[in-house]
Amino acid sequence: MSFRIAGPRLLLLGLQLFAKAWSYNLDTRPTQSFLAQAGRHFGYQVLQIGDGVVVGAPGEGDNMGGLYHCRPSSEFCQPVSLHGSNHTSKYLGMTLATDAAKGSLLACDPGLSRTCDQNTYLSGLCYLFPQSLEGPMLQNRPAYQECMKGKVDLVFLFDGSQSLDRKDFEKILEFMKDVMRKLSNTSYQFAAVQFSTDCRTEFTFLDYVKQNKNPDVLLGSVQPMFLLTNTFRAINYVVAHVFKEESGARPDATKVLVIITDGEASDKGNISAAHDITRYIIGIGKHFVSVQKQKTLHIFASEPVEEFVKILDTFEKLKDLFTDLQRRIYAIEGTSRQDLTSFNMELSSSGISADLSKGHAVVGAVGAKDWAGGFLDLREDLQGATFVGQEPLTSDVREGYLGYTVAWMTSRSSRPLLAAGAPRYQHVGQVLLFQAPEAGGRWNQTQKIEGTQIGSYFGGELCSVDLDQDGEAELLLIGAPLFFGEQRGGRVFTYQRRQSLFEMVSELQGDPGYPLGRFGAAITALTDINGDRLTDVAVGAPLEEQGAVYIFNGKPGGLSPQPSQRIQGAQVFPGIRWFGRSIHGVKDLGGDRLADVVVGAEGRVVVLSSRPVVDVVTELSFSPEEIPVHEVECSYSAREEQKHGVKLKACFRIRPLTPQFQGRLLANLSYTLQLDGHRMRSRGLFPGGSHELSGNTSVTPDKSCLDFRFHFPICIQDLISPINVSLNFSLLEEEGTPRDQKGRAMQPILRPSVHAVTKEIPFEKNCGEDKKCEADLALSPPIRSGTLRLMSSASLAVEWTLSNSGEDAYWVRLDLDFPRGLSFRKVEMLQPHSRMPVSCEELTEGSSLLTKTLKCNVSSPIFKAGQEVSLQVMFNTLLNSSWEDFIELNGTVHCENENSSLQKDNSAATHIPVLYPVNILTKDQENSTLYISFTPKGPKTQQVQHVYQVRIQPSAYDHNMPTLEALVGVPRPHSEDPITYTWSVQTDPLVICHSKDLKRPSSEAEQPCLPGVQFRCPIVFRREILIQVTGTVELSKEIKASSTLSLCSSLSVSFNSSKHFHLYGSKASEAQVLVKVDLIHEKEMLHVYVLSGIGGLVLLFLIFLALYKVRAFRWLSWGQRRDIGMDQEERAGPGRLRAQTSLSSLHRLLQVRETSPSLRLTLAQPGLREERKRRRPYTEDLLIAQTALGPVKQRCVIYTW
Repeated sequence: MSFRIAGPRLLLLGLQLFAKAWSYNLDTRPTQSFLAQAGRHFGYQVLQIGDGVVVGAPGEGDNMGGLYHCRPSSEFCQPVSLHGSNHTSKYLGMTLATDAAKGSLLACDPGLSRTCDQNTYLSGLCYLFPQSLEGPMLQNRPAYQECMKGKVDLVFLFDGSQSLDRKDFEKILEFMKDVMRKLSNTSYQFAAVQFSTDCRTEFTFLDYVKQNKNPDVLLGSVQPMFLLTNTFRAINYVVAHVFKEESGARPDATKVLVIITDGEASDKGNISAAHDITRYIIGIGKHFVSVQKQKTLHIFASEPVEEFVKILDTFEKLKDLFTDLQRRIYAIEGTSRQDLTSFNMELSSSGISADLSKGHAVVGAVGAKDWAGGFLDLREDLQGATFVGQEPLTSDVREGYLGYTVAWMTSRSSRPLLAAGAPRYQHVGQVLLFQAPEAGGRWNQTQKIEGTQIGSYFGGELCSVDLDQDGEAELLLIGAPLFFGEQRGGRVFTYQRRQSLFEMVSELQGDPGYPLGRFGAAITALTDINGDRLTDVAVGAPLEEQGAVYIFNGKPGGLSPQPSQRIQGAQVFPGIRWFGRSIHGVKDLGGDRLADVVVGAEGRVVVLSSRPVVDVVTELSFSPEEIPVHEVECSYSAREEQKHGVKLKACFRIRPLTPQFQGRLLANLSYTLQLDGHRMRSRGLFPGGSHELSGNTSVTPDKSCLDFRFHFPICIQDLISPINVSLNFSLLEEEGTPRDQKGRAMQPILRPSVHAVTKEIPFEKNCGEDKKCEADLALSPPIRSGTLRLMSSASLAVEWTLSNSGEDAYWVRLDLDFPRGLSFRKVEMLQPHSRMPVSCEELTEGSSLLTKTLKCNVSSPIFKAGQEVSLQVMFNTLLNSSWEDFIELNGTVHCENENSSLQKDNSAATHIPVLYPVNILTKDQENSTLYISFTPKGPKTQQVQHVYQVRIQPSAYDHNMPTLEALVGVPRPHSEDPITYTWSVQTDPLVICHSKDLKRPSSEAEQPCLPGVQFRCPIVFRREILIQVTGTVELSKEIKASSTLSLCSSLSVSFNSSKHFHLYGSKASEAQVLVKVDLIHEKEMLHVYVLSGIGGLVLLFLIFLALYKVRAFRWLSWGQRRDIGMDQEERAGPGRLRAQTSLSSLHRLLQVRETSPSLRLTLAQPGLREERKRRRPYTEDLLIAQTALGPVKQRCVIYTW
């Protein structure tokens, strides 16, 4: 098997962002890095040879490419000498391959270029070096194509018919001039013929030479003919008159005819005379839109017609046609006359890929056969080569780039296979597998593998993997670096050998978030770096930030789908770019007997060392081996017996997995002990009350142990399941770890497995001497089952009783089967107390179509011997379900340790009647009679009318509506009452009502609304029913005294209450109307009115007399009022006259108040008036005297001057 270095064929760009690297099992601290004065492409390819590294550095700009040999003892690399080579290699180092068996090196430059008659040829230059890179060196130019200058005589036959306007005709002339200018310095000769109804030679080959190949002179005076389009005639004219020696045609030149037309031929005929002329036809304009019209041009073109017919919709596109025409002409000029349609090896770029196996070298020739590609089988001395390509060579395989990558697939029992990638095949990519020939035989193609995504470059990188290192490659890795999906850029497809074919088994991909990461641009098979004796694989993603390398470990039968490590260039070297564009890792470069991995980047090569892989063997033990019952029982008291807990011992030792490493192994571990870590509440506690304990320890290959102790909280409920003790540990990355001879830290790494150990310590069982508990459970049905009322807020409570007459029962479970119309709500423990644990869960699976199952854990986990409990399970009602008259609930109790012979009483059932709701509302109408009265002189008969409304509300159970009956109760008259009455009942809709006399109770006199007659009216099921009760009341006796009587009617609705119930209670379906009856007795009242009037007059006279006696009507004369005013004015002055006068008036009244204590005085608001005649202002004060006989007003007038 060979190891070839994988790398991209494109110059990659990178981003400068930081990323974190995983740690298994390459040390991300670079052991060494190499530099050279070779430009930024130093590191494009890397390869481990002997005790050093060969680095390829393709040239850039004017710089040449080269090879550099880097040794671990020096940071700088020395160029590899190319003694005896007489070639300059610009791209040497772009391809490197090594032979694992012989150690030889194959280096190629796929860009060896040379000019042939102004055409550039590309081939390859390869060198074969021995392992020492010294001594004899072999070189070869595989697929080198000698320059063959060919003569071409080309005639332009252009349309000048009347369908062309002047502007389009000028564009045809400019196109011909452009072609002639660009090919003026070649071995081409040109002539031009215009055709319409007739033909006209514009210039011959002789004219072209005489006019110094000047197209402006040759076509400067050409005018269109503006007639028909006789194409057949024109082609025959060119054969007969232009391709002649007298017109300057050369006998040994290739004849080419370029026909330019805008319409279908007007004539008919044949062109058999032009069979030896290569005919290229250009159809222009809207006339050739349809496929049928386009086919009319095929008769004039050479075979294959799709290569020699070009359709343009506008004349403006003629100026862009030269590239395609030049390609066709170039093929004609540079190839043999047997194949005028494609290149052979002129642009082979041989050496763009290479691989070596057991001295057998192959190189890719991607540009061969019109870029269909292939590969070259080189002889051992590189002096001969056999080209192998895809056959047959059809248009589908052209430009497929076969040979872009090649990889040997070694085999022990048969001839080896070679995988060759064609990443541009049909734009989806393809990989072909060929079987190597026996001596003198042929290569046989055995399998095709095609890509799936357009533009993914499937086959752009190949890698064969000998997984178990037995000499036979089991895996073929196919890279698609431009694949896009799930925000990931790049994909690697893993194919496994199945007998003679390879089948895809998995896909490898990088981290999301890098759609342009180019994952898979480099793929290489490493040696076993993790000590599992399986080959590991490295994949480069040079555009994931500054670049990244993924490590995928081998596993039996393939590769792990997840990477064990992702190393980012930013962590290795800040500022590095394109990290991971080439990778190789099969040798130890540092002397520690562990393989090192070499990674190429932009202008730098980094060496990463493998770390020794170890496994930590751990052991857990307990003393005592079972938890004593007295340590956890609730009745246990610390005063009676001391608790000791459990002693825990944890032991560690290192087991190396990379035995080739001979250094001292010492690992610093961080560990964590957990008790019942999977539970919310732990049943074990370390000193300090925590269920978790952490620490650090040093571990060597020798066994070392640590001792711990834990105890238990009081009253543990779960005494069945053992306590889980888990030990987790990880490697501490810190200073002080062992170092190698050069002082570098040699930190071991743990194997990527579960770094944890778990062990359980059980509880002692209280089951007697035999240590085997046998329970005897029983389930009793509910004593009071009640009824199920179907209503929105209805709930059903069912009580079950469980008992255990045997030994302790473990994990007791009650299973209840109940109708689907019920939904579990909650469960409660009634006896012995509500704190005993019980929980229920409604199962969604395993139930039947009619029932559901409820599983309840009772007294988890132990149901003790002789214990009895009562559970109440509550359900909600699902109203949209269908119901029968009864529902059935079945219960069964289980446990883990009950013998089947004792399970006869483990089941019970109960039947509960179902009551359907009836939603009836009754009320009396407002137009019902509520009052009547009788007088001796009034009418003797009056009508009483009571109207009731019965509404039946809609519900989900209208289909189950019972038979309804309206009961109307009316009173029956007493013999002592002065009135009699009769009753009748009518309904809407009309039904027949039947009356019935009711028995009178002895206490009827005390219950005036007790009905004496009852009307029974069946109710027709409608949403609304009206019931009218009409009574005729007659005064049958004389009214001797006034009195009030009451008449009542009542309404109720009855139905079968054994199956139905009132949704809102029976009161909602009852109504009553009460009528008040007044019996009025009238008397003679004239003498009463006369005596009342006389009494009123006498009373009025007495009131006036009393007021006179108390001087309430005494008035001051005018002179008295004036004297008082003048006297006050003289004493007080004019400013106080008004106020004092008012006060004097008030004083007089106060004197009256003293003689009459019952008099109350009120000073009203004074008002100012003016006497018009005397022009004297005056003030009126209104005094109101309140006496026992009534108010008496006194108005006082005070004049001011």
